[in-house]
Amino acid sequence: MADPFIRLELITEAMDHQLAEYFLDEASKAFAFMVSEHSFAAPRLQVDDKINFAFVVFMGKNLALECVLDEREADIDCKVARVIGEKRTTFYAVDEAGTRVREGLTSLLRRRGIRERLFEKVGELDLRRRIKVTLGDFASMLKKHGEEVVNDSPTALA
Repeated sequence: MADPFIRLELITEAMDHQLAEYFLDEASKAFAFMVSEHSFAAPRLQVDDKINFAFVVFMGKNLALECVLDEREADIDCKVARVIGEKRTTFYAVDEAGTRVREGLTSLLRRRGIRERLFEKVGELDLRRRIKVTLGDFASMLKKHGEEVVNDSPTALA
């Protein structure tokens, strides 16, 4: 007699490491000014194969800039995280005291009253082209509206 239960196996594929390296290269180019003009450390690539995410992190003294690639959803994001004791926070958005310690750059700017269009349309582009364009958009946002972030201000997330 056949087993009446159908067993589902989760097939996990590792992150495309060539894509992660491409993401690092493009983030390094787009945010070179953070290193050359604003004393952030050179970017570091972190890949989480379990969730197919790549992170390119630029560390400052008070803040870290996190470029995030979600390969499964083909999504590119940029977050600002607090640095505490020379390490970026492990909390997602707020710490145990309810203090904001990480926020998406777009959300941060919207919260500060920026209402202009911040992104180019990229819906028809392939992922590699979207990465390049979207990282460029985030870099432009920082240059135009992110003075507290680029200056590594400890009050940037307040």
